[in-house]
Amino acid sequence: MMAIAKPNFFVVGAPKSGTTSLYIYLSQHPQVFLPRKKELNYFCFDLHFNYPLLSYQQFMSYYEEVKNETAIGEISVWNLFSKDAAQKIFDFNPESKIIIMLRNPVEMMYVLHSNHLYSGNENINDFGEALNEEEIRKRGELIPNNIRCPYEGLQYREVAKYSKQVLQYFKIFGRENVKVILFDDFIGETERSFKEILLFLKVDENFLPELKPYNVSKTTRSKFLKQLITNPPSFIKRIGKIFFPHQTKRRDWLMIKLWKLNSKKLERRKMDERLREKLILEFTPEINELQKVIEKDLSHWLL
Repeated sequence: MMAIAKPNFFVVGAPKSGTTSLYIYLSQHPQVFLPRKKELNYFCFDLHFNYPLLSYQQFMSYYEEVKNETAIGEISVWNLFSKDAAQKIFDFNPESKIIIMLRNPVEMMYVLHSNHLYSGNENINDFGEALNEEEIRKRGELIPNNIRCPYEGLQYREVAKYSKQVLQYFKIFGRENVKVILFDDFIGETERSFKEILLFLKVDENFLPELKPYNVSKTTRSKFLKQLITNPPSFIKRIGKIFFPHQTKRRDWLMIKLWKLNSKKLERRKMDERLREKLILEFTPEINELQKVIEKDLSHWLL
């Protein structure tokens, strides 16, 4: 029996920084293999989820269909925030290449809050109020019952402190094996950024899929259907375990279809300007530190 090929590159975050679009683009490349499901979260041992993490065997089962692809990847945005993931990935495959996508931290927090509302991870509708409750949530309070991201994913400010997170990957993997992509560049010059990533992965850089944005701001069509998806009655859970067992292709396909069916585009309201200015001032030292770490000009994030 042939051994299952291990992933050799990881897109580790940050949240809401273009990783879903990149996942779809790379999935189309004939020399790249990505599993049928994004966000496997296998390496986030230190984060607290409302469900058990994958076993090694379950994680590797997502790679049973690898054929002759040379770049074999995995994309989980919480791997950047996790304090354990970088070392765990290195222990898993020290030859791995790392891709980090970063968005202005103030924008990222606001969009992450919106996405958490959509997916049922957040139960405080106002972004400013959610920020005010971060300390309480550190004690495990005000956490939605059916949260699907790590509990720590509601610590918006902590998630947005990239400098130490990125530095950890530089130290463990070496700068030459870590590619940092700014969301602004990925959106503004998508073709050039995508070619850079393909060169970094040493696959054919002339391959070009349709480069349209994915995972834009969304809301649910039906609160009833959303409730069925996130917190189904016990009898539906029992039926689901029979016909759509956990960690099967059928279940993954069903969940993707249900979320897609129940989603519609949302024109996101702008952040309150006073709150935005306050957060930019608060994050100025962090942004200045990140500039030093990644050796890129981030002054436009302070405007």
